[in-house]
Amino acid sequence: MHCATKRIAYRDTFVDELYEDIGRLVTGDAVDAHLVEARLRLLARTNSAATAAYWDHHEDGVGVPDSAYKASPPYLFPDREPVRVFETSNTTGTGTGRVAYTPRGMELMKTSIVRNAGARLLRGLAEPAVIRLVPSEQAAPRMIMAHGMEVIARRFGHARLSSCVLDGSGVDRHALRRLLGHAVAEERPVVLIGATSVFVNLCQSLREEGESWRLPSGSRLVDAGGHKRDRRVSVEETRAMAARVFGIEPRGHCNLFGMTELASQLYDGWDTAVGPLGERPKASEPFVRAQVRAPDDLSLLERGAGLLEVVDLCVLDRPCALLTGDWGLAHPAGVAVTGRVAKARQRGCSLALDQVTAERNDHG
Repeated sequence: MHCATKRIAYRDTFVDELYEDIGRLVTGDAVDAHLVEARLRLLARTNSAATAAYWDHHEDGVGVPDSAYKASPPYLFPDREPVRVFETSNTTGTGTGRVAYTPRGMELMKTSIVRNAGARLLRGLAEPAVIRLVPSEQAAPRMIMAHGMEVIARRFGHARLSSCVLDGSGVDRHALRRLLGHAVAEERPVVLIGATSVFVNLCQSLREEGESWRLPSGSRLVDAGGHKRDRRVSVEETRAMAARVFGIEPRGHCNLFGMTELASQLYDGWDTAVGPLGERPKASEPFVRAQVRAPDDLSLLERGAGLLEVVDLCVLDRPCALLTGDWGLAHPAGVAVTGRVAKARQRGCSLALDQVTAERNDHG
């Protein structure tokens, strides 16, 4: 173990080896995840005085609150200029935080996204039409949801039939009809992926106009969280809408949890209703896991509701544990994400996308 007495540089051998081991862990090599986590903690404690002080006050390794990224965002490598900065809105949507990535941080995020999507989302599908209900990465370069979905589409999607259908005016219905029409004609499965709020708004609009599709067998819906501001939508309601409007079977639906501060995405694991609105438990991987902490003393909970914490070993550029602003429900089947701590408030990306699709008329 590196015995650090001063800041660990980005090109230090310690970081070189840690980066390589994280990549090997994600791709399935025999790497000790506990040792990787311990080294990430040492890096964060050494390179961030604020993180060290926070851990001294609470517990070594406890998640840094996501609110820290709205004030003084931790970044562990001041000797390396970030190559990418993503923005995260606060829960009211009135301000932004900044999350910086080094080249290695970006590469680890890509590796994690591809590994998890291939195993949890796209298994058994060959070049589906990946249709994203988000702006393109070019149009929204600082929205991590746009970046992550672009990575998935480029790696797994059919080149001609995979596209974004959301812009500043709402959902481009002409583009959506064209892509779905070609996919149906070719009997090519479709993967619809985007914020829950956008999907709900779209389905309500399509139902009012009597428009629907019967998508090819194997088609899937991935809702990436966030809800309309007036009420939350249950898993069963979401699945019913997917079946009525797109002909997607219930088993073709899953929820994705991601945050700007995280490199990895969490997908539903077991198709077992755990949360009050039917939320499914998230699948843990050797490189990322969800857990729950008690709100009063931040102790870990094996059962029951508390604050959601995500430990993401693919996070290199900042502390790898994040204490989110979400409620988590610990269950023997895993941890379900059951909503934001602040009542009736949304995560940044979902809030912004909901405003686009709910407050403006869809064009087409």
